[in-house]
This record gives sequence, structure tokens and C-alpha cells, in this order.
Amino acid sequence: MRPPEVGGRFDQRFFLPWWPARQSPIFMFRHLGVSIDSSDHCSDAAIRALEFAVGNGARVSLWYGQPVPDDPLVKAYCDHRASEALTRAEAAAQAMGVPCRAAALFAEQPARGILDAAKSSGCDVVVMAHDPGELAIRGSVASNLLSLAQVPVLTPGRPARIAALDLLRAEYRRLADLLQQWLSLSRSRARGEPNLRAHRVSMLAAVAHIRRTVHPLQRCKEISLCGPLRRRVDSLRAEIDELLLLGQRERELLVEIELKLAHPLGTESTVVDLSSALRSYAHLVWTARGREEGIVLPAARRHLTTLDWDRLHARFIIALHTSDGATRGM
Repeated sequence: MRPPEVGGRFDQRFFLPWWPARQSPIFMFRHLGVSIDSSDHCSDAAIRALEFAVGNGARVSLWYGQPVPDDPLVKAYCDHRASEALTRAEAAAQAMGVPCRAAALFAEQPARGILDAAKSSGCDVVVMAHDPGELAIRGSVASNLLSLAQVPVLTPGRPARIAALDLLRAEYRRLADLLQQWLSLSRSRARGEPNLRAHRVSMLAAVAHIRRTVHPLQRCKEISLCGPLRRRVDSLRAEIDELLLLGQRERELLVEIELKLAHPLGTESTVVDLSSALRSYAHLVWTARGREEGIVLPAARRHLTTLDWDRLHARFIIALHTSDGATRGM
């Protein structure tokens, strides 16, 4: 099947596996409805959709569709996962200058819920990522979405794998998973369940781990990746400066969290203060990653050579395994 001509030009980053009967495969897409989840493929798809929107003057609506959980704990965990993915995508859209709105969507049939939201929002196309073989699984969100869709469905291709970027993504995912655990603990205090007080010592150990691994990698990335890009590409300077400020604020917030954890959480107000700091830190981490994915990493793919990527990968590995890896990797 030939990919469509979109906006008068042939866009090889997308293809149409399906479109409604009696509609021409030549469209002017102006409002993209994007179905996302927490998977790496959906993260890539969201960035591709935003790039598509930039090139075609379109706006984007993002939905994180998922079934309605039965258990309150599962519901809280799902809320945090949706918040992470949507905050990251919104931050990328803002950095790229794409008009965007985002929402979590709980429905008995997530695919139908996404399509209903797309229809009510006036979307003229739906963007969907799916894993290999998912379309063949009866009842999966991907297969249901295709079978129920009344508008064209675009499926982005996967970008080329780069070891240095895979390493950054894996380390970000570990940090994001840790933050989701912390946020879930912060919401459990009202239900009489094991809460932040019971996990204070383990959280202090996790903060120390972040200092030993995440921060050296972050410094190495700032020096070895952002620094050269800032010098090579004038248009990236403002965005990279913003990312550096976000990184500084992340480290400052972690110090605040560590200070709050250093003393027993004897009163409810101290627990509330800690919970607020954790939410602020998580939101900042998600936002920084989204802006990085939207602007800096695509530019790095365009401007760095294979040799550049190999050197970066080696430096990132050193940064992860030595406390002063950013310096040793230079």
C-alpha cells in the first residue's frame, strides 16, 4: 500500500495501514489525535507525531488510554504512569512550538474511548504505535482501534537504534520507575498503608544512588552531548540553556528531599511537605526528559556522526560506573 501524500508532500516517516471507505488517501491533516502509553515505542511515536505537526502546521491532542482499574492502589499507579508519559509529551510539544493538549483516559474499552475523544475534539487523523504482532491479538487496543476507527490511522516507523540513546533511555526509565514508587507511597498515607515514614531509610539510600549514578551521567551528557551541540547548532542554544537550568533545579530539589528525609517524619505536615517536594521533583524530571526528546535528541541524530555516538556511549558507561565519570570521560 502506497503511503499517503500529506499536505501536498510525501512523508516517508508515516504510512497509512487503513483509511475509511470512500475517502481519498490524500489529506491535509490539521489536528492529530495521538494514542500513547508508557512504552518506548509510544514515546518515539509521540515525538514523530509532533515532528509531523511542525512540518504540516497541525495541532495535537494526546490521550493515555487504559482500562478502569478495580483496585485503588492500581489506579494510583496508573495515574502516575499516565502523568509521566503525558507530562513528557506535553513538554516536548511546548519546546517544539506545537499547540497541544493532553489527558489521561480511563474507559472499559480504551480504544473506543480514544476514538470518541478524537471525534469530539475534531481530530482528522489518529496516530498509533503498536508492537510487532499486536494487531493480530484479538481485543488489543491496537486491533480494536483499527477496527473501530472512522478516520485515517497513521503508524510511525521506529527510529534507528543508537546505543548511547538506548543507555540514556534505560537510565531515565529506572529513575522514572523509582519516582512512581515514591509518588505511590506519598498517596498511601491517607489509607493507613505503609507510607513514606516506613520507607524513609530506603528512600535516603535511593537518593544516594541517584547521586552516584544519575548525576554523573547527567553531567557527562551536559558536557559531552549538549556542549558540542550548543557550539555546532546556533538554534539549539536557548533550548540547551533551558535544559541546563532544569538539570540544576533537579539537583537542588534532590538536596531538599534529602534534607527532609534526614530527620524522622514526626508530623503530618512534614510528610505533606515531603510529598510536595517529591511531586515537584518528578514533574521536573519528566519535563526535562520531554524537552530533551523533543528538541535535543532529534538534533543530535541529525548532526552527530557514528564516531561521535561511539565516543558518547563509552563516556556514558564510564559515568555510570565511576563517581567522577563526567571528568574521566572527557
